Parts: sequence; structure tokens; C-alpha cells
Amino acid sequence: MRYTKNYIGKTYMNIRGGGCMETGVNSDILGYLKKRQSELEKVSHPMVRYDDSFRYLYAFGLGVMALGNMKAMKELQEYFESLSVRLCISEKGREQIITDINNYFDFRLTECIEKIREKEIQYCFVLDLYKIYQLSLWSQDYCEKVLDYYQQIFRFSDIERNFFETFSESAQKKDTEKAGKAYELFRKKGYEIRYSVMSYFFPEFVLEENYDNITVKAGKTFIIDKPTKVTGDIIVERGGSLLVLGGILKIYGSIITDGGRVRLYNARVRVMDNKNDYFMKLSKTAIVQITYSFIDCGGKCGCINQTTGRFILSDTVISNTSGERAVEFLGRSAVITRCRFVNCNAGALALMKNSRVNIENTEFINCMSEYGGSLYSESIGNVKVESCTFENSKAKYLGSAIYFKYSKFGQFVTNCTYKECMPEESSVFNVYDDDFEMQRL
Repeated sequence: MRYTKNYIGKTYMNIRGGGCMETGVNSDILGYLKKRQSELEKVSHPMVRYDDSFRYLYAFGLGVMALGNMKAMKELQEYFESLSVRLCISEKGREQIITDINNYFDFRLTECIEKIREKEIQYCFVLDLYKIYQLSLWSQDYCEKVLDYYQQIFRFSDIERNFFETFSESAQKKDTEKAGKAYELFRKKGYEIRYSVMSYFFPEFVLEENYDNITVKAGKTFIIDKPTKVTGDIIVERGGSLLVLGGILKIYGSIITDGGRVRLYNARVRVMDNKNDYFMKLSKTAIVQITYSFIDCGGKCGCINQTTGRFILSDTVISNTSGERAVEFLGRSAVITRCRFVNCNAGALALMKNSRVNIENTEFINCMSEYGGSLYSESIGNVKVESCTFENSKAKYLGSAIYFKYSKFGQFVTNCTYKECMPEESSVFNVYDDDFEMQRL
């Protein structure tokens, strides 16, 4: 890529404020709030989850095309600024990109190429380059050379080059049919690209995959990262892995493990029908992790029954469970943080055996059961409930919010609030009342 120096002159970028780290609040409070709302509504770039160093070098690589010569800068600078904001590059970082392009180009480019080694990242990077290239007019020849050289560095095959060119053109023209055909051909040739990346660059592109029963064998990983409908069960055998990564899953059945691994990240799940007591029956598994996800059980069943191992649930909403608790945990330890349990008609949580569980900053809304409208525990392990909210939580007998079956130390409920919980006189039921700090609204 040494050729780029021939196109790079001394440049200046008038960078406006408003990066991801902006915190100042001026006197116009309503204007500030409106601005923050607008920022939050922007679609996050697929690479925003990486660390600061990676995102800087990724943006530097794109800056070679957008800011590499004067013609490019004049027509592409504004778009590059908006792209940098979506990547959460600070104002100082955006200024540094200009300095590095002019003074430390070889060094920074080497670092950039080292960072962009994985195919998934290269694919996203090339789609970003195509987006910049399509906005060029005067600098089109220069941008085309940059695009070609990057693909040479990544050693893209003709199949890869043809796919990205066709998909990018289809996105520009909003031709979903042509994009779909290009993707299917790409897959038939043995290649794969994340649906979340394609949908970021082409929001109108919708692709739903359909399956009957799915069995994930030992040593195999089944990834759901696009809209998917499963008419049947997903069975994960010992040594297999199910990963729902940014996928939208509609399922007429259950997820069942017998030693397999399950992870949900940024998933959207809707249970359309289910003949079992729980949507997820998890046994002989070491760890289950669900993060940044939404699971709607549609009033068909409970959500999760886990009998072994560890359970990590964070920043997730579980709603519309029925028949069984939303989560029944019999494993070794669990951490539940920043979650919401909504409309759990047989209670939200049941903790059994000797499970050790920490529950923090979690909301329980419209949950009901005979004992412990939201939380029922007969675990002999330590259970800590801290900074949680219970709203309209109801029990037929005792513990409108929380019920501990066994009288023991190591059960703590602190800094929690209770609103419209019935019966009001026993929001938390436990013999050792001195362990609890209760606040009612």
C-alpha cells in the first residue's frame, strides 16, 4: 500500500463535536436530551463492541480511502465523520487519524492490517469501503485503487470480490432479490458472512431460514445470526454448541441440552408453541450465558430449567411465561444482573438444592405464584438479592415478592423496593427478618 503516499497531501479536517464520549450539558436541557435521544437511536456499527485501539485502527484503515487525497477529503469527509461517530471514535481520535495518515502512514497501516485479520472483520471492513467508494465522484479512481489493494492484501478470491461488489450495488439500489441470490451463491461456494453485518449495510435485506428439528452433534457449533424459524426442537448433544448471536428466533418447540453448550447474545426469541414445561431444558451443562437478549415465551411455558453448572443472565428481558417459573435453577451458582422479568404467571425465579445465587439491579413486574410471587427459594446455598424492584408482585399465601422456604443465615435482601405487592404485610418471608432491609413505594 505504499502507493497511497502519492495521493496524500497535507490535510485539515474541521471536526465537529458530538462523539460517543461527549458528556457536557449546557443550559438548554431539552435540547441536550433531544440530542442524546438522537444519538441513542443511531444504529451501532458492527465493530463498536471492540476496544478503543481496534476501533481506531479500523477507522484509520477506512480513512486511507476517505481522507487519502484532497479530492476524496472534499467529498467524503462528512460521511467519514458520521462513520467515526458510529464507531465511537473521539474527536481527538479523529484528528489523530489525519496526523497519522500524513506522518506515520506505514507504521499505522501495518498495525491496521494486523488487527483486521479475521474474515468476519475483513468482510465488514470491505463493505465499509464499498459504501465510501459509492459516495465518491471526483475521487472515484483513487477510491477504486484503494479498494482493490485492500482486497489483494486480504487475499480475497474472485468469489469473494464478486459477492461484495454485487451485494454493495444491490444495497445501493435496494434490490433485495439480487442481494439474496448473491448471498445464496456465496454460501454454496463454501463462504459465510454474518447476517448482522449484511443487515447493517442493507437494512431492507431480510432473510429467514427455516428448519424442522435440529440436532447439534459433538464437536459441532450451530449459529443462529439471522431471522430463523424452527418447527420442532433444537437438541444440543454433549460437546456441541448452540450460539444465538444477534439472531431472531421463532420456535415451535424447545432447546434441550445433554451436556452441550448454549449462549445467547443480542438475541430475540419468540416461543410460538411448546409442548414441554420449559422452553429451555438444560442438563449436564457446565455454563449457560444469556446477555442483551429478549425472550418472549408467549404464555406457552416456563423459560429456563437448568439442573447443573453455572448460569449467567444479564441485561435480558424474559416475559410472558406460564405454567412454570420463568427460571428454575438447580445448578451450582448463578448471577442475574440488570434483567427484567415481566408477566410471569407462575412466578419468576425458583432456586433449588444448594445453589448459590446473586441477583442485582433486576426488575420483577406482574409476577404471581402461591408462595413468593417473584422469587421462591428452597436452596440451602447463600442467596443475595440487592437493589431490585418488585412491582405488582403477588402471592396467594406468603412472600408477595420473595419467599425463603428454609430458615437459615446467608439469605440477604437489601436495598430493594416494593410497589403494589400483595399481601403487603409479607413482601419478604423469612424467619430471620433482621437480615432484610425493605423499602416500599
